[in-house]
Amino acid sequence: MQAYGGVSVVNALPSWYGSSMAVNMKVEVRVREGKRNVEDPLLVTILDHFSRLGLPDLEVQVESEIPVGSGLKSSSAVSTALIGEIARKYSLEVDVPKLSAILSLKAGVSYTGALDDAISSWYGGISFTYNKEFKVLKRERAPTDVVVVILERSGKGKIELNRLRSFRTLFLEIFRMALQGRIWDAMKLNGIAIAEILGLPTDLVEDALRRGALASGLSGNGPSYFAVTREGEEGPVIESFERRGKVRVTRVVNLDGRD
Repeated sequence: MQAYGGVSVVNALPSWYGSSMAVNMKVEVRVREGKRNVEDPLLVTILDHFSRLGLPDLEVQVESEIPVGSGLKSSSAVSTALIGEIARKYSLEVDVPKLSAILSLKAGVSYTGALDDAISSWYGGISFTYNKEFKVLKRERAPTDVVVVILERSGKGKIELNRLRSFRTLFLEIFRMALQGRIWDAMKLNGIAIAEILGLPTDLVEDALRRGALASGLSGNGPSYFAVTREGEEGPVIESFERRGKVRVTRVVNLDGRD
């Protein structure tokens, strides 16, 4: 089963309201009956959940294009792909993103459950969620006439939960902006604000915006940065990002067939 990575529209940590956009960075998960071969806390929690339902031990194979700990939604992509693959193999009726969020909290790998990331990873497009109550407020297709430029970095971004939550009102306003259709404005403000709050550089973001990006910022809590440009206008942003490290150029993903 496949799921996808993504970039942040609105980080859910400050206010519990989150929004994420899927990008074409694939995760493929396959399972077969056999000796369990995973140690990752989230995958163990998922397998334990299904084991309690009477399923046999499963061997898991994961192929991922997403750097681990990058802020590019790798945990949600792997989690939804694994849950979806188990549900497919054993013909189970499962709300894949919701179960991913619940088990992410149980495994202690997320402060909010990251329902927004799980929704976009599984369904594609752009998600709008209230993670505290596992509510999906809206899903919409992502614009397809854009290019997403990513400066890939791994190694887990900084999380200063109390500091982030002290900016709850600001991020509620950014979320409302996104919900009203001002996706690029919200994405831009979110990405800059998260970097500033966490004490991470914003010069790369500012340069991308000067070079014509519709939006740019830190994804998740970092350490990866991204920019969204109009199709055909990505060249100057790629040039800027390439001075800092490994760059991936990709597109958005909409998965209409999973409705």
